[in-house]
Amino acid sequence: MSEVKQYMANPAPLGLCGFAATTWLLSLINSGSFENGNIGLVLAIGLAFGGTAQMIAGMFEYKKGNTFGFTAFISYGAFWWSFALFKIFFAQGVAAQFIAWYLLVWGTFTLMMFVATLPKNRAYKRCFWL
Repeated sequence: MSEVKQYMANPAPLGLCGFAATTWLLSLINSGSFENGNIGLVLAIGLAFGGTAQMIAGMFEYKKGNTFGFTAFISYGAFWWSFALFKIFFAQGVAAQFIAWYLLVWGTFTLMMFVATLPKNRAYKRCFWL
C-alpha cells in the first residue's frame, strides 16, 4: 500500500451524508410534510453539500483508487447540481413527462450501480455464513 493511501481519510462518509441529507430534505417536501416554498433550502444544500461536497469526496475516492466510489459520488454530485440548476433556471415550461424521463435515467443509473455492488455483497454473505 502506498504511503498516500495508507494515511488518507475515508471520503465515503462525506459523500454518503451529502446525498442522504439532500435527499431527505427534498423528500420532506415531496411527501407533503413541508410546502414547495421551502425548495430554496433544498437547492442550496443540493449545490453545496449534495453536489460540491460529494464531488470532492469522489475525487478523493479516485485518489484512493476506488472506481466505484469515484463514479457514484461524482455522478450523484452532478445529479444534485443538475437538479438544482434545473429548478433555479430552467424549470419553466418543461413538460412533466420530460422530467419523468430525466428521473428515469437517474433511476436506471442507480439500478446499474446497485447491480455492480452485488458480487461484493455475495462475497460478504459467504464469509458471514461460514
